[in-house]
Parts: sequence; structure tokens; C-alpha cells
Amino acid sequence: MESIFTRLQRFINEFTSSRLKKSTDLFELKSEYWDDEILHTHIREEIYKASCELVALHEKAPMLHVITNFPDLKNVLWESTFIESISPDERKKYHNSENISLSHDRLNDDPEIYDRQLPYFSGIISSIYLTEYIAFLQSKLPEEITADVPKEEKSTFEHQLNPAQIELLAECLNDVRMFPENITSQTLENIFACNLSQPLKARNNRLLAYFFSALDDRSLITRNWQSVIDKNSLFLSSGKSRPLKQSDLSTANSEIKITPPIGSETIDKYLKQLKEH
Repeated sequence: MESIFTRLQRFINEFTSSRLKKSTDLFELKSEYWDDEILHTHIREEIYKASCELVALHEKAPMLHVITNFPDLKNVLWESTFIESISPDERKKYHNSENISLSHDRLNDDPEIYDRQLPYFSGIISSIYLTEYIAFLQSKLPEEITADVPKEEKSTFEHQLNPAQIELLAECLNDVRMFPENITSQTLENIFACNLSQPLKARNNRLLAYFFSALDDRSLITRNWQSVIDKNSLFLSSGKSRPLKQSDLSTANSEIKITPPIGSETIDKYLKQLKEH
């Protein structure tokens, strides 16, 4: 089964790399003739345009969040939660795709040509391309100069949870596979106390945001949980392996209000049991 997805991923990677190279080559050509002010304005406009396209894709097919959550994976179809996120019928189509002849030229002529045989195929390609293009554009913007500020007093979640409830929530996080490895109740206690020795990598930024947002909704942690995570560098992004920022969490939190992530029902189930502990 892995070989099937590896073949598809190789084609996707080749196609998106070619498409990205055309866009970056065009950008470099423009940069030779524009001054910095015009160029930076153009970059921001391009980022906005590409971001809108990405949002539109996710609204049409919410499961594409799985693809953009793991931009660093070269075999995202197999190594992410993509397979788990599609329906059994859709999964069967992928399993039976060995004899599908894939062509760059045909895909260029009709971006959706393979979508009936391979559900979401055009969306997967566009999601990967747009994510990489946005990252490229962001790397071309000048870094903001920030003034030195006095070190703030350490902020925490100010949680209202007893040891039994923390143990239940640790079980919840392991059940939804929030992190690559299972965690103990002590690890979760360290998270709430902001005393982790090193940040934990999230498997799904939106599901992580859902978990903390749900605790916030029940007044079990501070309403400033996004800021707490940011300031204490508690988690790494599911895709880029960089510390999750408040802006990342704010975006994820807005998205989950529209489309709850897979696993949210399991979290809700555990949260209903908290009163019993």
C-alpha cells in the first residue's frame, strides 16, 4: 500500500516543484527591476492572494487542512493523517490507482482531470504549491526590527484542574494522538505549569487549538492561553517544526469554529467526564 502512495507523492512533488520554480523564477525577474518598496508591496499582495486561494480550497474540502499541516513531509499522503481523514470509498480509489497513467501535460491542461479517480488530487497539489509559495514569499520580506523589552513575568495557564482530571486529559491527548509519542500526566502537568524541558511537536495545530479552546470555554484555563503557549514556546507546529505563535493559534482557533477537526468529538467525550473526577 505504501508503494502506491509513494508513487503518487513522487508525481505530486515533481509537479508542484516545477510549478513553484516557474513562480519563483518570475519573482526573481521582477525583483531585478522593482525597487524595494514596490517589491515588498507586491509580495504582500501575492501572499494575500495565495492565502485567499488556500482558504477557499479548505472551505471546499476541509480535510485538505491535513496536507497544509504537514508541509515539511515529502511523503505527506502516507506519513500524515491523510489516509485516516478520507472515507473508506475514497481510500479504496487510492488503493486501486496503480494503473492510472499520470501526466504533467494533461494535468496542466486540466487541473481536475484526476479528481474522479483520485479524490481531492487537484486540491492536494494546489495546497502544497500554495503553502510553499507563501513560505517563499514570506522569506523575501524584510525581518521586522523589534526593540529590546524588559523580560516579562512568566505566564501560565492558571488551570483549575485536580490530579485526577489531569490524568484523564493526558489519556484524552493520547487517544487523539495529539503528539507523536504518548505523554504522561506529569508531562501534561508540566505543560500547564509551562515547565517543559523542550517543546512538544503537535500532529495537528487545529486539534491542539480545539483542546485548549474547549478548556477555555469551560473556564478551566486562562482566556489568554494562546499567548501563554506563544510566550513559553510550548509546542512546535505540526508542519514546519517551528514554535507555534499566537497568530498561528488564532488562525487555527478561527478555523475550528467553522469546521471542527477530526478528533474533536473524542475530546468532547473526555471533557464531559471531568466533573466525575
